Amino acid sequence: MASDTELWRGTDYGWWLAADTSGAVGASLIAFAVPLMMLATTGSSAAATTTESICVVVQTVLGLAGGVIQDRYDRRTLMLIWGASGVVLSVVAAAAVMLFGNAPKTSGHGVNGANAPAFGGPYAHVLPIVLLCIVVLFSVRDGLLENTPNAMLRGVVPDEQLPHAMALNDARDSTVTLAGGPLGGLLMTMGHAVPFLTSAVLSVLGMVSAWRIRRYWKRATVDDSGHSGNADDAADDAIDVSGAITAAPRWRDALDGMIWLLRDRFQRHLIIAATMVTGASNAFLLLTALDISQGGSQLISAGFINAASAVGMLLGALMASQLVNRVPGGVLVGVMFALLAAGFTGAALVPSMVGKAIFVACSVLALPAGNAVLGGLSNTLVGKDKLGRVGAGSMVLQYGAYGVAVALAGWGMQTIGYGPTCLILATVLVAAAAYALTMRSLITLPTPDRWAEHIQRWSIAQF
Repeated sequence: MASDTELWRGTDYGWWLAADTSGAVGASLIAFAVPLMMLATTGSSAAATTTESICVVVQTVLGLAGGVIQDRYDRRTLMLIWGASGVVLSVVAAAAVMLFGNAPKTSGHGVNGANAPAFGGPYAHVLPIVLLCIVVLFSVRDGLLENTPNAMLRGVVPDEQLPHAMALNDARDSTVTLAGGPLGGLLMTMGHAVPFLTSAVLSVLGMVSAWRIRRYWKRATVDDSGHSGNADDAADDAIDVSGAITAAPRWRDALDGMIWLLRDRFQRHLIIAATMVTGASNAFLLLTALDISQGGSQLISAGFINAASAVGMLLGALMASQLVNRVPGGVLVGVMFALLAAGFTGAALVPSMVGKAIFVACSVLALPAGNAVLGGLSNTLVGKDKLGRVGAGSMVLQYGAYGVAVALAGWGMQTIGYGPTCLILATVLVAAAAYALTMRSLITLPTPDRWAEHIQRWSIAQF
């Protein structure tokens, strides 16, 4: 297709995607390994989910400052810093695990019966505290820099190709999720430090890819003489240059994105539904992975439900780029919310793991198309110089909901059991779908070529 050729050859989207994918795979390996290590060393599902909640809180709070940073400084430079810090933290984490966690010999019974090197070193009892400190540092990095590639995307890809690019991103995310769980388990059977070492290598690859990005939107600077100039090398071919850095970051600036999301009725309604979905669905998947691990299954099996989710996402992503330009956006978004509610409810009610996997896979079939619609619309409503703050505001709300959901779900799993807790989470998803489907301005959203008319008709705010 001509649009594909223009996207891949006419922009630096390929380098952007390579850099972002390297970071996504590395993050997925760490996200898979740490909760299982915490569960193995403490024997408590609540401790594993509480660790996740603490990290989410740190990342969420610092995300506000991160949004300002991403809007005020060169985003390619920030991606390079993101990669370099990932290398350092991953190597430190691997060293800590080798020093404090691994036994002198393989016992054959690693994390809950898995065939991996056991935690049994002389300082193994210290490992949970060390792991917590390290993952908190990862969360500091994530809060300040993780959303940089997303904020940068609109400056790499023309507006008319954003839905298509986002559909491709969803396909990428699905592939990462599909491989992340089994790959993380496989690497852990080779050694508990191996996922961290792999993440370090991926961070290096991400840095190389980010360095190759040349055509992207950059802010202009104002020098002492009052003349504006590009902050990057003149040889770099920027898509657009506007704005000026005239003042130091302020907390008012940091809150601007979240204020805009909550002030406009359309954005407020949508972000509430999104936070409910993000919190409940991801808590459901994490609890299921922990439940499998506690049951004595192989580590590779702990990523089974995540892999099922990724299969559904990948199938949906293959259709998404064709659907977003042909089917009204409101229909795609409505189907997305309805399938999420129905699928996770079925997964909560079915006792077998295979049945749960099938329901979860079906529940996310429309998610890539719905995300492409909502992501493309949101990006067209926000100026390029404000995308970092809006992304940070969205992250604060959605990650905050996830942190609360994970903490409560971990407590629920330990007190009332896995099954009842998942039913409660499924009920939250049903409520989110009902809430979203009452938005006429959302369910009547047309195809992208008529968005401008729809925005004007419903007086949807722009930022």
